[in-house]
Amino acid sequence: MRKVVFSALWLSLFAVAAHGQLGVNGGLNISSMRGSEIQNSKSKASMHLGVFYQVPLFGDFALQPEASYSGEGSKSGTGSSDKIYKLNYLNFCLLFRYNFEKGISLATGPQFGSLLNAKLKFGNNTTDLKNEIRKANNSWAITAAYDLLSGLGFYGRYNIGISDIEKDSQRGSLKASTFQLGVRYTLSMGGED
Repeated sequence: MRKVVFSALWLSLFAVAAHGQLGVNGGLNISSMRGSEIQNSKSKASMHLGVFYQVPLFGDFALQPEASYSGEGSKSGTGSSDKIYKLNYLNFCLLFRYNFEKGISLATGPQFGSLLNAKLKFGNNTTDLKNEIRKANNSWAITAAYDLLSGLGFYGRYNIGISDIEKDSQRGSLKASTFQLGVRYTLSMGGED
């Protein structure tokens, strides 16, 4: 009986997803880290690239799972003696989206980041930090967007870091957040009027 219910649930999910919309997105990251280990923290610019799939739920509500590559990190120090923290993540996000009239949408939801690599650059020296940074970075995303009828869209997003990414608790906590500005393109996958 459990297998029948499980199979029916998956078939229902695929039936709903068949009416969804696939898209690609990318743009600018302005990221920062805060914690006791980082003094005089400054933001660092990088980029993000990803894919998303918008699944209609009911009315103007939709579910939007996403996967993206994201360059994050921070700078600290003063002028020429800046330390540059470079963290790269594979992020998975599940947004709950509300579509207003005229192409405007708001979305929010959890994001789970998996660390790909972590480096500290200071002058001409680069140190691998992957063993000092936790593999997971959990955050909460808040997004506002505007989409044209052509499928082209523009968005602003803030990923608020909620988990401590510092492995050594004796060194204090370290949290990472990212502001994103980007462009996206949505493809209709059928079932949309």
